[in-house]
Amino acid sequence: MQQRTKLNILAILCVLALVSLAACAPKPITPQPRPLGNIAVAAFTAPQNNWELLAGYLPAEGKGGVKPEILARLDASLDQTLRSHGVKVASTPAATRQCQEIVVFERAGKSRESAWAYWLNVGKCLPADFILVPQVLYWKELEGGGNPASVIMDLYLLDVKAERMVGRYHFDETQKGLSENLLDMGKFMRRKGEWVGADVLAKEGIEAGLREMGL
Repeated sequence: MQQRTKLNILAILCVLALVSLAACAPKPITPQPRPLGNIAVAAFTAPQNNWELLAGYLPAEGKGGVKPEILARLDASLDQTLRSHGVKVASTPAATRQCQEIVVFERAGKSRESAWAYWLNVGKCLPADFILVPQVLYWKELEGGGNPASVIMDLYLLDVKAERMVGRYHFDETQKGLSENLLDMGKFMRRKGEWVGADVLAKEGIEAGLREMGL
């Protein structure tokens, strides 16, 4: 009798797990039309002040920071994902950086401008109809002892000529164990039940963000 009870409980748990897995399957991203025109891509930046953001707030203004080598890895991941999606970039981060320097030089001695005005001026300096601006707000590597990776970042797509934001994707994730949140079972299974690093989280965010923007 006890054995039958145990089997019944196990069966119920299996059914619940399957139901949860189905419910937590990643929602399909509705394909967006790809922007028509030249697309410039900026390098990833790690703002330290809220005024550097195009939207929202930093989790800890003036604190932390992201190492240059991490920003370089993010740039490589963004470039690789754009290429895999078949997106042709008219202006690379290197070309965009030159225009950033020009805008900063032209503004020398003047009052500080908003991040919005700054990036629009960078876009107007380029042969671009749109400029993709990626920013990482928080970065924490995977550590032992139950300290998971955590990433917060934003992807912005600006229409330079119309002077408007046509897309923003906000990514904020700290990996959780299955026991902490059954709603994450879908992600848990896709990651093969393993704890992943911040680079993996960021790559997932970049993939989802570009698809949502039609890129």
